[in-house]
Amino acid sequence: MVSSTNSITAIVLCGGLGTRLRSVSRSLPKPMVPVANRPFLEYILDYLIVQGVVRVVLAVSYKKEIIIEHFGSKYRNLAISYSIESNPLGTGGAVKKAIEQIIPCPEQLILIINGDTFVEYSLSDMVSKCKEKHADFVMALKDMDDTSRYGRVKVEHHNITEFEEKKSGYKGLINAGIYLFHPSLYKAFPKSDTFSFENDFLESFIRNHDVQPSISDGYFIDIGVPEDYQKAQEDFEYTNLAWKAP
Repeated sequence: MVSSTNSITAIVLCGGLGTRLRSVSRSLPKPMVPVANRPFLEYILDYLIVQGVVRVVLAVSYKKEIIIEHFGSKYRNLAISYSIESNPLGTGGAVKKAIEQIIPCPEQLILIINGDTFVEYSLSDMVSKCKEKHADFVMALKDMDDTSRYGRVKVEHHNITEFEEKKSGYKGLINAGIYLFHPSLYKAFPKSDTFSFENDFLESFIRNHDVQPSISDGYFIDIGVPEDYQKAQEDFEYTNLAWKAP
């Protein structure tokens, strides 16, 4: 568990339409599709609790009422609030809108997580790099044998320096979609209310800032396509993952 967890607010991006998963998600928002008889989003929130986080903002849009009705204002000991998009804002716009409702404090850190991906990440390592090594921004990376679906992230001298194109069969580090930073970075976001966090913000931000990696060697699954959704069903049902159960 991470010390000073009261200074961390997690934002979980739950607004994607999930068109590639529509054959199995039907009328559900993607983070709510059942995996081993539980909504996928519950596993993400369980892992936040394991890491010591006590506050989360769910950034919702498509079928938002299903998520709000299921979780309400509290899940176990996790306080929940909502950032509601009337229209899709993209990942960046969703983050920007959610940050606007967080009350800043001097030690505040913002943790960003995708609602359709589960990653075993070390929040303590990410916090250490923000607070002790004074990184502007920390990104969780995952080592993959085939990065063709995601593209690769280049790391030099303990800094993230470049996002590389998607190339079939290449081994390397991928962006796991977990970010930690101070809310003051909000000022560096594009002025537009609708933008991509990765393409319109991160790609230019890494060129002039200290962006450090936190490399995960744990479990990773992105349920955005039916094949990996089916794999998640088996993994979460039969694999001994200690954080699975409340």
